[in-house]
Amino acid sequence: MKPARKGVRTGWGILLALAISLALAHPALALEHATVQLKWLHHFQFAGYYAALDKGFYREAGLDVTIREGGPEVEVENAVTSGRADFGVGTSALLMHRAHGDDLVVLGQIFQHSPAILLTPRKTGIHKVSDMKGRRFMYSNQHGDMLTLLKNNGIEEKDIVKVEHRGDARDLIAGKADVMMAYSFNEPYILEQAGEPYLIFSPLTYGIDFYGDNFFTTRANITSRPALVRAFREATLKGWRYALSHKEEIADLILAKYSRERSREWLLFEANQMESLIQPTLVELGYQSPTRWRHIADTFAGIRMLPDGFDPTGIIYDPRPGPNYSLLLGALLICAAVIAVLCVIVMKFRQLNAVLQAEVSERKSAEAALKESEQQLRVTFETSQAGIIMVDPQGIIRFANNRMAEMFGCGMDQLIGSSYTSHLHPDQHEAGNQLMHRLMTGEVSHASTERHYLSGQGGHFWGYLSGRRLEAPDGSLRALVGIISDITDRIEAEQARGKALMLVETLLAQSPMGIVVFDGESGNCIRANQAASEITGGSVAELLRQNFRHLLSWGGEGGMGEQAELVLADGTPRILERELQSTFGRELTMRCYLARFQVEERAHLLVMVQDITEEKRLDRENKRIEAQMLNMQKLESLGVLAGGIAHDFNNILTGIVGNISFAQMVLEKEHKAKGPLGKAEKACQRAAELAGQLLTFARGGQPVKKVFSVKQLAGESLSLVLRGTNVRGRIDIPDTLDIVEADEGQMNQAFNNIIINAVHAMPGGGTLTITGRNETMEPENRLGLAPGNYVRLDFSDEGCGISESDLKRIFDPYFTTKASGTGLGLASTHSIVTRHGGVILADSFPGRGTTFTIYLPSLGQSAAQLAREQQTGHAPAGGGSVVVMDDEELIRDLTSAMLEQLGYSSTTCCEGSEAVELYRTARQNGGRYDAVIMDLTIPGGMGGKEAARRILELDPQACLIVSSGYSNDPVMSEYREHGFRATLSKPYTVKDVARVLREVLPPSGAA
Repeated sequence: MKPARKGVRTGWGILLALAISLALAHPALALEHATVQLKWLHHFQFAGYYAALDKGFYREAGLDVTIREGGPEVEVENAVTSGRADFGVGTSALLMHRAHGDDLVVLGQIFQHSPAILLTPRKTGIHKVSDMKGRRFMYSNQHGDMLTLLKNNGIEEKDIVKVEHRGDARDLIAGKADVMMAYSFNEPYILEQAGEPYLIFSPLTYGIDFYGDNFFTTRANITSRPALVRAFREATLKGWRYALSHKEEIADLILAKYSRERSREWLLFEANQMESLIQPTLVELGYQSPTRWRHIADTFAGIRMLPDGFDPTGIIYDPRPGPNYSLLLGALLICAAVIAVLCVIVMKFRQLNAVLQAEVSERKSAEAALKESEQQLRVTFETSQAGIIMVDPQGIIRFANNRMAEMFGCGMDQLIGSSYTSHLHPDQHEAGNQLMHRLMTGEVSHASTERHYLSGQGGHFWGYLSGRRLEAPDGSLRALVGIISDITDRIEAEQARGKALMLVETLLAQSPMGIVVFDGESGNCIRANQAASEITGGSVAELLRQNFRHLLSWGGEGGMGEQAELVLADGTPRILERELQSTFGRELTMRCYLARFQVEERAHLLVMVQDITEEKRLDRENKRIEAQMLNMQKLESLGVLAGGIAHDFNNILTGIVGNISFAQMVLEKEHKAKGPLGKAEKACQRAAELAGQLLTFARGGQPVKKVFSVKQLAGESLSLVLRGTNVRGRIDIPDTLDIVEADEGQMNQAFNNIIINAVHAMPGGGTLTITGRNETMEPENRLGLAPGNYVRLDFSDEGCGISESDLKRIFDPYFTTKASGTGLGLASTHSIVTRHGGVILADSFPGRGTTFTIYLPSLGQSAAQLAREQQTGHAPAGGGSVVVMDDEELIRDLTSAMLEQLGYSSTTCCEGSEAVELYRTARQNGGRYDAVIMDLTIPGGMGGKEAARRILELDPQACLIVSSGYSNDPVMSEYREHGFRATLSKPYTVKDVARVLREVLPPSGAA
């Protein structure tokens, strides 16, 4: 025995020395390198991997991990299968790669529900998925659930127009695409911040519920490096648990090391939105359901993306524990004990032999007792409510009680001799075989788990299995003994509860209405959704710290607090509309639904809120629009009178202004009459402005349009009118504002009228702000405008404001609240905007200021896209001949004198037929007149329109200029369509005549 003992001692010494050397060598081992390929750009979506790396979880697991950023063009699966990466973050589309021969294995699930969505701005006109056919897509082929959603709605990949996917939702706002494949917790944040209305189409709402992000590797990696795979999985899940518990810390980490393009608020918004998709409180991180994978495979197979009957269970990773050295040590200890026992047996052999006879008699008694005990045990087995089976080392059932046969739905003769695994549900085959193998090999001595079993023809049930090895004295396996209890009711109840919780979470997350729940007894907030936080202006965490009985905004008689107490008292729901300021400083008009409900005999208060601030504002605005529309009828009745007065008045002014300007031209600079003539000309100009205001709302006063930038005109008007006042002007108009085609003079007059009113409203000084933006009007819009592109201008002052009663009459002609006002400023402005196909609105709060809003049709292009036309001047030709046709002798003589002073020869006539004869005679003599200035309206004679038509028949190249003080015919605004080269509006000066002639006649010496 001494040599044996010495050998044992030597063996233990070698094992101890080896263990010590391994322990000392462990710190010196080099970290094993591994690469993780993300599927998208750096976001909180991958927070767990960042946390595992930054907090040292990978390093503690012996790994040196590199994280690679993904994007729209990154093929994560190819990166892993090609060996460029060891691990990847993918979607449920991994099943299709397995079907094509890529043996990929999912190590764990992070997102229980896919965050993938289809995102589209409302302005695209897309209202359902089928509307996306033929539209421009920011497309990524990473999401099988997206492709499934499109195919289920009749759209194939060939039916969409793919555009570059840069991962930036601002491309939707800019109109570069109509639809974007996005994430529910990410890109919508950009549209929310930009104020862009949008629609979301989630596969979940169409019954397509796939797994979201999961981390995976290849079967080859698992086989060749099992320790690395297991270490990476455990460290990654640890990182995710840390990230979900320390959201703000990880958001700061992402900003510092991975992505500076995202704001901290954006990352936290993303983190909170991810909570409902990951559901860490309901589902253990990393858990994979075989039933769920089979449902996903069946969905793919239904649209012919996978073959029928494809088995997806091979994609699930089963984390097996490492080697158990305790078994080796135990075996060694058992061997030592056996040796010791054998020694004792040898030493005691004689004593045992002596009592052998006594033991034989005792054995007979024991056999009788054993037989009785077996009978009692069999009765116990047969009356047990749990199924009991015994399986031999080959997996064949050799013993079972009647309850087990009932549960499996077969007779005892069919049960005994059948394979245990044949009674497992197909979704449990792999897991059941693995557990049985571990029990049979002795890797584990017992196990307890839930299993899905078959029961008869088409039936099934859930059982709780408690299994144990039954060993022979030598340690070899005699059989496996299992006790199975039926837990179907509990499993189905848990599944129903899980579905109900998921439905509630989804409804809360997707509801556009704010939902807040308060405990009826304490008043504390116990639940709030994201919509409630967005409406009130605070975060969900801040709302959960509130108590409705302590909210100042809910106080007061008849306030929200009092109504809430009534609801809790009598249980009657109430709908309220209240204007209040939220705890976070936001002024709101809210529609609230208050109701009581019971949970575990405890009253709770449900508050559903809807922000109707904009709705109420639009309602007030619509009422003002209706009132202002009535004013148009008044303007129509005054139009005829105003037009007639303006026409005669302009003819008179033409004589006065023309003679004054002519006199100034011929007088010397030092002449004493220069000053009085200048003052007289200014007075006439003021009278002309008054006539112009009358003309703008006259029935035929159509604008003479040209293309120009409203931003530049608004700036010029603001600078000119505010000069010398104590009012400060501010312009907030982007360079991208569209250009318009309008009468620049009339628009200038309209802007001046509004700015002058603002100055009068702020006698003590203040700021007048002009803002502008582009808008698109849909058919049947609330303003009654034609659909198309418009420019919106807001003139906002800080003045005394306008009372509600006066606000209804401000556009009435001759209505004024100023002692020295004429009442024509805003009336003419209203007429100008209306003539241009636009609308003007007014909104005022007494004591807080007034805002005038103008909508004008635009060309849909900015000034940078279409340069403003620049007029180039040149010197008059000199020596040219001009015909002047006008029914007023004074104007004929005056215009003739002006032309002669400018170096032209003139011929005058009083009506159109004379002008035609003069031009016919000139043509017969082989010549032509250089220009013809024609009055548009000749009472009792041929006017300029008809005369122009006849002259152009004689000479298509004739240079014709139309002149008028007023006309019911829109010839002045559409003069080119009637053959005229230019217009000369009355009253005009020498400078006006010279300018027009320079525009239409070639420069001196030109051919």
